[in-house]
Amino acid sequence: MYLNYFGLQTEPFSIAPDPHFLYLSERHQEALAHLSYGLQGSGGFILLTGEVGTGKTTVSRALLEQLPEQTRTAFILNPMLNETELLATLCDEFGIRYAKRNITNKRLTDKLSEFLLDAHAQGEQCVVLIDEAQHLRPQVLEQLRLLTNLETNQNKLLRVILIGQPELQDLLRRRELRQLAQRITARYHLLPLQPTDTERYINYRLQVAGAQRALFEPAAVRLVHQLSGGIPRRLNLLCDRALLAAYNDQVQTVGKQQMRTAARELGEAEQQPVGGPPRWAVAAGLVLAVFIGGAIGAWQLSDTLPATTAQERPVKATPAAQEGVQELLRHWQLPQLPRQQELCRWVEEYQLSCVRGRLRFDRILALNLPAILRLDDGSWQFIGDAQSTPQANWTGEFMALWPNPPGYQITAPETYQDWLKQTLSTYRQNTTDDLNALAQTLQQRQGLPVSGEFDALTLAWLTSHHTELGPRLTAATAENR
Repeated sequence: MYLNYFGLQTEPFSIAPDPHFLYLSERHQEALAHLSYGLQGSGGFILLTGEVGTGKTTVSRALLEQLPEQTRTAFILNPMLNETELLATLCDEFGIRYAKRNITNKRLTDKLSEFLLDAHAQGEQCVVLIDEAQHLRPQVLEQLRLLTNLETNQNKLLRVILIGQPELQDLLRRRELRQLAQRITARYHLLPLQPTDTERYINYRLQVAGAQRALFEPAAVRLVHQLSGGIPRRLNLLCDRALLAAYNDQVQTVGKQQMRTAARELGEAEQQPVGGPPRWAVAAGLVLAVFIGGAIGAWQLSDTLPATTAQERPVKATPAAQEGVQELLRHWQLPQLPRQQELCRWVEEYQLSCVRGRLRFDRILALNLPAILRLDDGSWQFIGDAQSTPQANWTGEFMALWPNPPGYQITAPETYQDWLKQTLSTYRQNTTDDLNALAQTLQQRQGLPVSGEFDALTLAWLTSHHTELGPRLTAATAENR
């Protein structure tokens, strides 16, 4: 109805998965990097989870487009199957012929095994993608695990990509599925868009649809991010309805009034902003320039505690700690911390890690990451900018979150060496520098404790200053430092 009025060639905010409108935000690209790493490894299972509408299908489509031509794929879009139906569906998807009468699990498994061995002999890789995998029965998941037992000395002959809502992670924690859980070599939980990505997402879809000018006022963009929580599907619904409202009001651009009209019609209530400060990327660039200029060369972090020591008092969602902890989580667009869950262990599900210990306050600010300070009454004070000051009863302890680089596994540090080598290229003094030498060079230049290893503090500094992942201190903070 509004296409001609706004000079559009097609609907820009259809919820159909049109590849022409494929937009990969920073988080979608990060998810894609983790999953691509998993397909290159030797494991059998890859896991992608996220709330409804966050773009899991978008990521999976992008992943499949990157697969080499020698890849055979099977799609299972209806996971409400028993073991026999699963095996039969896989045979159908791979084009394997079998007798329809008197089929048994063994006959179907033998057919699949023969097919996988033949595909491997021809240099082909076989991948199974299962959507809505949170509905899979434990017995079916166990059958999938048994299929992945077929392997060579180096690789599995079958890779399984499980895509589902957060309940899938709960399902995989069941005791009878612990063997399968141990075979997941790459996992990613897709979070909503950041405010800056919401603006880019809207403008990108409008451009593809043929828009020759901006159709959404900045205030309307901020409001739709707040209303949608950064979830792409909800963004599409709200923006589509807001364009219709603007057409009905005969105005040239969508403002806050039209966005509120769309929200009322769709039953969306205004929420508190869920993202970090929208200008954190600018702050990161400014702070990085200050750091490279040598402003932190005089640091001495000799009073730093080991960043991930087990004897640290765990951060849990107790009533005393709730407010500061939840403010930190809101800046990372994370859901509410489950009661009595230990924060540092819980955030691992979202590809985040903790850095914690004791530092002087100015040194905590220099990390350029939102942080929380432990007070002597057991509560936590949130620090989001450098103009804040610690309360008088601060114990000296702090904690911050940092995003894991692609392929990173806490228990296997060697998994992110490629990222480290690329990131640390500016610190290389000669071609013979190994990672330990590069770590020492970085720590000496930036005033970090010189351990010659990539501990949590060093990795937090690296991701804060050499990636655009996650929130930073506000732009006002960087300008005043």
